Amino acid sequence: MPGPGSKKQAQRTKGNTKPSSSSEAAKLLLGAGTAPTGFIGFGFQSGSPGYVPASHSLDDVDTSLDADIRMVLRKLSKRDPTTKVKALQEFSSLCKEKDEQSVKAVLPYWPRIYNKMTLDVDHRVRDVTQSAMNTLVLRMRKNLAPHLKNLMGAWLLSQCDTYPTVATAAQQAFQTAFPPAKQTDALVFCKQETSEYLIDNILRQTPLTLSDPKTTEKEDMDNKYNRVLTSSLLALRRQLTTLPSNQITSLSENMDNLLKDSKFWKHGKSEIISVRAAVYTFLSGLCQTLPEVVAPHSKKVSTHILHNIDETDAIICPCVWEAALSLVSYIDDCWQHINVEKAFWPKLRKYLENGCNGNATLMGGDLLPFLSKVPATLLGEGNKFYIEFFNYMKLGLSKDPVQSSASELGAVVRAYFECIQFVLKSAVKTSKDEAFLEIMMSDQVMGVLHASLFESTSALHKTSLYSLVVNLLTSLETGDKTEKYRNTLTKFWRDLGVTVSERLGSGLGSDDRYLTDRLIQFVRCLLYPQSGLKAKSDVKVKVKFAENPSVEELSISPEETKELSGEAKEFVHMITIKSFEMAHKHSDKQNLHLFAALIELLPDERTIKDIISNCHGDVSIDQSHSGYFVFNVCLPWLHQSQELEESDAGQLISVICSFIPLLESSVVKTLLEELCKTISSLPVFYSLLNKMIQMQKQTTGVENWLHSDSLGEKIVSVAQTVCEKSLKNCDEDRVQQGWDILTLVLSTGIDRVKPATVHNILQIIHKSLMDLELKQDQQQADLAVKFVAKATTSFFLHLKDSGMLQAGEKLLLSLFSICADQSLQLLDSTRQEAETAWISGIASVVKETGGFLQEGSILYQFKDVLHKQLSKTETMDQFQGVVLSTEKLLGVMKDNVPSEDDVEENPVVAVFLDELFVKGQPSMTKSLMEYCLVSGRLSFCEFPVGPDKSLNLTQILYTALFNVQLLLTSAHRYDNQEFLVAVLRSVTLVQVYQDMEKGLLVRFPEIVKGIATLEEKIKLLVQGMPQRNRNTLINFILDRCKDDGCMSLSLSQILPDVMSDSESLVDVSSLIERLSELNEPNIQILQTVAQHLNVAGLTILAEVMVARIISCDGETAVTMDGGISALSVLNAILKSKANEEMADLGASVLMQVMNWKDEMDELLLCECNLTDVEGVKVLANVEIVRFLQNAVQYFPEKLSDKSWDFILCTAVSLIQTVDESESLLMMSVPVQVFTMSVCQLVSEIAHAVEDLLPVKQGVYPNNLATEWEEFFSEGIYASLLPIFNRLTENLRKKPVKGVMECLLRGVASAASYCPKQQVLAHKLPAYLIADQLSPLPDSLQSLINHMTPCLMFPHRSVQIAAFHILKRVVTELPSYDKEEITDTEEEQTSRSPSVSLIQIIRNKHSTTLGSVLMDLNIDHIFIVEPFTEIYQHVLAYLLSWKLLLISFKNSPAELRSKYAAYLQEHGCMNQLMCAIFRLMPDVPLNKDKANIFEKAFCLQAIDGPGSSEVSELACSVYKDALKTTPALVRLWWKDQDRKSVSYVDKFTSKYVSPVLCTEEISSLDSLEKKDVNFTVKTRPSTREVVAIHTLEEVCIEVVITLPPNYPLGNITVSSEKKVGVTAQQWDKWLLQLNIFLQHQNGTIMDGLKIWRRNIDKRFEGVDDCMICFSVLHGTNFQLPRLCCRTCKKKFHSACLYKWFQTSHNSTCPLCRNLF
Repeated sequence: MPGPGSKKQAQRTKGNTKPSSSSEAAKLLLGAGTAPTGFIGFGFQSGSPGYVPASHSLDDVDTSLDADIRMVLRKLSKRDPTTKVKALQEFSSLCKEKDEQSVKAVLPYWPRIYNKMTLDVDHRVRDVTQSAMNTLVLRMRKNLAPHLKNLMGAWLLSQCDTYPTVATAAQQAFQTAFPPAKQTDALVFCKQETSEYLIDNILRQTPLTLSDPKTTEKEDMDNKYNRVLTSSLLALRRQLTTLPSNQITSLSENMDNLLKDSKFWKHGKSEIISVRAAVYTFLSGLCQTLPEVVAPHSKKVSTHILHNIDETDAIICPCVWEAALSLVSYIDDCWQHINVEKAFWPKLRKYLENGCNGNATLMGGDLLPFLSKVPATLLGEGNKFYIEFFNYMKLGLSKDPVQSSASELGAVVRAYFECIQFVLKSAVKTSKDEAFLEIMMSDQVMGVLHASLFESTSALHKTSLYSLVVNLLTSLETGDKTEKYRNTLTKFWRDLGVTVSERLGSGLGSDDRYLTDRLIQFVRCLLYPQSGLKAKSDVKVKVKFAENPSVEELSISPEETKELSGEAKEFVHMITIKSFEMAHKHSDKQNLHLFAALIELLPDERTIKDIISNCHGDVSIDQSHSGYFVFNVCLPWLHQSQELEESDAGQLISVICSFIPLLESSVVKTLLEELCKTISSLPVFYSLLNKMIQMQKQTTGVENWLHSDSLGEKIVSVAQTVCEKSLKNCDEDRVQQGWDILTLVLSTGIDRVKPATVHNILQIIHKSLMDLELKQDQQQADLAVKFVAKATTSFFLHLKDSGMLQAGEKLLLSLFSICADQSLQLLDSTRQEAETAWISGIASVVKETGGFLQEGSILYQFKDVLHKQLSKTETMDQFQGVVLSTEKLLGVMKDNVPSEDDVEENPVVAVFLDELFVKGQPSMTKSLMEYCLVSGRLSFCEFPVGPDKSLNLTQILYTALFNVQLLLTSAHRYDNQEFLVAVLRSVTLVQVYQDMEKGLLVRFPEIVKGIATLEEKIKLLVQGMPQRNRNTLINFILDRCKDDGCMSLSLSQILPDVMSDSESLVDVSSLIERLSELNEPNIQILQTVAQHLNVAGLTILAEVMVARIISCDGETAVTMDGGISALSVLNAILKSKANEEMADLGASVLMQVMNWKDEMDELLLCECNLTDVEGVKVLANVEIVRFLQNAVQYFPEKLSDKSWDFILCTAVSLIQTVDESESLLMMSVPVQVFTMSVCQLVSEIAHAVEDLLPVKQGVYPNNLATEWEEFFSEGIYASLLPIFNRLTENLRKKPVKGVMECLLRGVASAASYCPKQQVLAHKLPAYLIADQLSPLPDSLQSLINHMTPCLMFPHRSVQIAAFHILKRVVTELPSYDKEEITDTEEEQTSRSPSVSLIQIIRNKHSTTLGSVLMDLNIDHIFIVEPFTEIYQHVLAYLLSWKLLLISFKNSPAELRSKYAAYLQEHGCMNQLMCAIFRLMPDVPLNKDKANIFEKAFCLQAIDGPGSSEVSELACSVYKDALKTTPALVRLWWKDQDRKSVSYVDKFTSKYVSPVLCTEEISSLDSLEKKDVNFTVKTRPSTREVVAIHTLEEVCIEVVITLPPNYPLGNITVSSEKKVGVTAQQWDKWLLQLNIFLQHQNGTIMDGLKIWRRNIDKRFEGVDDCMICFSVLHGTNFQLPRLCCRTCKKKFHSACLYKWFQTSHNSTCPLCRNLF
């Protein structure tokens, strides 16, 4: 039997021990001489291009080809089309890259490959094959010649491929290979082989021979065969039509054989459309090139073509008709072989009556040449064939499919009339033919014309029918045989006129408008024959109408007119008279419309005379007929028609205007004035005015009337009416009609209308726009602005007289104000129109005046509008509107004010920019200076005094933004120092205000957004400032600072963060010399500059300041320019950069300060009240305290024991001063500044002792911690903690900002460092709440009652301080809960942890927050913005949980279980987890791209709130919850939906679990190894913990494996050694350990301790609970206590309760007696 690994060799014929090898077989055949060696293919025809000779041995091929090419050719033998495509692409690349010989070696094998690839099923393969061919012929050129015959057949076939891109690629390759002159020669060279190859494809190939049936689907085989067949037929046609006539005859035999073969004719009846079409195409070409070959087969060919003349398919139809035309043109006897009556005519008739089967656009042009080839023998008696031909063709015109397609209908109509014209011209030979002529005109031409005119549903009028009819009639009238046609034409016009007149006389309704329009169109074509030659199509064309067309645009372009024949004139005269009669006597609107159009087209004097006689009889008139007609017929008629409700007076106006060119000038003016009085309809008046403006140049009478007072008064009255109605939002149609008139007048220009009229119109429009400000209706305002904008645009667009500019300036100003004011509720389109109007207007003004700038000019008024709008700006959108308007105004000026090319900026624009700049510099208010003082930005020699000024931040902000934008626009932005200083000062003021009022500004996002934009633009402005300009600006600011030191803050905007050595913006030495006197401004300058100096500059400045300090004694230290002044500068230096050298200087200064204290005991304000202390002395103490703080912070290693004693004693003494001055704390700025500085000193000292001293050994004195804890901290916090408590009580319901906010932050920061013993020994007043049952001592409970509400304080620093204070005592709370447990309470299953914290966790704010967050998806991040109310509540909630978890962690196991039960019962943990996952970031990385969970999160009260603080705190709480209450978190996790479970699992596994596992294992490694009987080992790499518990007889060793998603996943417990106990007992202990680890809320070590205790109790003789079979309960870890009175067995209370609940009995589980 074959082995398991030899499955492939299992199926083997008996005795065949070796697999077959095709290559081995080939060798054997070659060796035996039986292998074919001639050709590879289907046979061995010599010379056949389809079969390419191959090498005798494949090995020879392999050795002769390049290795890369050989590999590609092997890939081409694969079946996968993608592989072939890639191989061909690679082959193309190799053809370009390889040398010529390597590519040439491939040519013998390429024909076989090419022939195969060109027939591939996949079009991509064929396409890429042609691309490869193109690349190859580019490289090989003439080297391809020996192989051309083998290639040409497939090449020509590919050029006719049914896939267009393949055919195009093959043609491209052919054109690349042969220039145009050589292409025919190449085809001639290969003609025989090519034709044989193609005929072979047509006659001999089948789907089975072209494809491999084993590997190809039947559908693909059939598709391939049909494609090859089609391409072969098309290629054969291409060969025939391309070869020269003298070379075609040699193919006659091949073609004759092809026509003789029945298979060819079978293809002609194929079901495949493309094959049938190709057969017709081939026959067409054959008839054209080899008619002598077709002639013997004429019967077959004629029958096949003419009997299928009714083919309906759009692909076949053109081919059939081409073949038919070729047949009848080149084969004379073709008609003899068909039965015309039975076979041909029915097919042709069907084709005609169906409107060419929808192929008229393709085949309509073939009907005329085909008709011309119909022999006379087929026409029949009386040209019967023609009559029937046109009857059926006319029938086809009426078919719905033809009527519904404009292109099809147009093509059929054109073919119809081409054929009629041909027949009429050729058929009239004898007088006998005149009857036929009359039949054709009356039945065919008249019939179609009647249908187009009178049938409402007919679409014939949309074609070029009327022009074709006119051309036909014209050709008959002007031909050689005109006399023969005359009677027929006369009868035609007479009959048409009678028919139309009868129809008009019957009356026309509103539904008959189509008839008048078509008649007008017909008459127009009579006069202008070329106007309708281009038939309309159904293609949708976008048409754009000019909103304000000029007169030139409105004028009609002249067309070539035609002189009408007498009959045609009579026809027009007849219908004109008839339409007038019906319109005048019967008030027929449609006839009036027709009459107006006809008179306008042909105002004939004879017609007018007949009309007058028709109305008034034969009257003798002194004036012309035209004048009489206008005054005596038209005017009364117009007056009468206006009295009717539905009048059509506009048509009468058209009639009257048609006669104006025929009247004298004086008569014209009289007529127009009469019309002006008579016309009451605005549309009619618009029609008159429009026509007169167009005709102004034709007669002076019109021009005089346009400048007349009567017309001006009429237009002004229209303007008043329109403006009134537009503001009242009534009669919108009349308003629009009036505005059309006004727009027309304004667009004509004052050279056509009286200037005073235009001026009056503009005044009226401007007044209406001013009234708009009082309106509140948006739609009404929108309408009015839109109309005004249109009128303004029309006026300025056609303005030609600069004297009229002033008339439109007010209008421009108003529109500009509207565009700049974004508060106006207008549509965007309306605002855009208004903007276009003022831009075009101001462009005209600037062009005319050259941007002339003076007081009161239009540009100055524009400036005032911008400044006014800027003062009202309240949002960034409104500001952007102002900026956009400004930019567009400047753009118009730049484009229209002439300037020299070499000038960087147009002088006029530069001056206007200066005018646009808003002047004025805001100054610091008292409150801002106090804030700068308390925050440490600047030092002052005296406290700011005087009243506090109000500050309009919004106006300052947007003004600064506007000015900065102007500076960035100006090319000379750095030349004007005043402007730059004003901007910098505004920015500084805004930044200080933002820093002081962060909590307030968060409610105004627009202002915050504006400040951010301002800072970006200032940064951009400063970055581009050249060095020279920057130096100049710095010196300018320094000079200005002499009067105002606060201005020095502006230097921060232009100085870099740290100046490099190469930057010489500030020379320190010269600066010190310049500011040698340390007065207040100079101090502030040095403090600002110090922040930007490099180390070298700072060192020089520090040395100078230290020298000045040391040179002062105690008495002069406090004076102006004394040591304290230098000390304030030194403080700024230390904050900027405190290096080793600075530290040494600082230590020496501290010794000097101690000397000052010794010399002058009252220097420091120790243990005193600040009520009567001078402000100068307070400020001096503030600087000293700040220096002491800097000493502790920056150079503690330089401080001696004596220095530390001085600092600590000073801190204690100063705190006493604060305590004694507390009554002034809420109202006195000096006391607040003093308190703030002292608290900062205390914070720094406490931070050093608590946080830095344990980690920085040797930096601090050894006894520092002891002295701090035993003496100094008590002296400080005994006063500071009560101060903190009272301060928070006073500020709980007051807004905290500015100086008070800094003070609160400083006091809270100091209080947050209060040591534990001082917290427990606090001196806060007793605060106990009634009904508050608490086991805690009164002192501790009072502390908690004081501090817990501070967690909800509306200021972050107080919340953080309360958290740190409570954090120090919350670990003591479980001990009191434990002592409180009594025997009666022992069986309680749950217990509340800390009532005060639980109240915060479960208050209404926390509940609401939880509800809101739970509505969000778990992967949705809820961003909590700082300084908001929700920030306060979220922070309190998370801090309370953090405290609760700390308390939980320090509780014993029994209490933890009860606490956990309480949290679970009340849903607290569920609420926490839902909230935390909406607060934590999706990717918990800090700004350093480090995992937030890897670093301890610390909160400092001195810091401000940050946007990421809540999310980082949420991460910290989640980590604590996983460490402290893993079982509760796990229960919550398993209770979530599938999406939430997956998200929590992925998040925890990726970011938290690795950190927790590492910490857990590290904590186990760091445990002290005191117990020799219980040891713990760790395996960090595998997350395993090994615990070994050794007893007298038993050694228990277990391995605990933490899951990847620890602690969410299940912990695995396994055993490696089992010694001394039974397997049952062993499994029981492992199960118990697993339960303890899964269900206890604590660490791994906590679970191991409980497990060990359980085993120890077991060996001590404690009985198991007979329900859970464990000594300790799995969740509350209690011993079995409840005993059965009958069987004496003990049970856990929780187990027994569950037993009673599930069994529904209160019996003992063992003895079944009542318990």
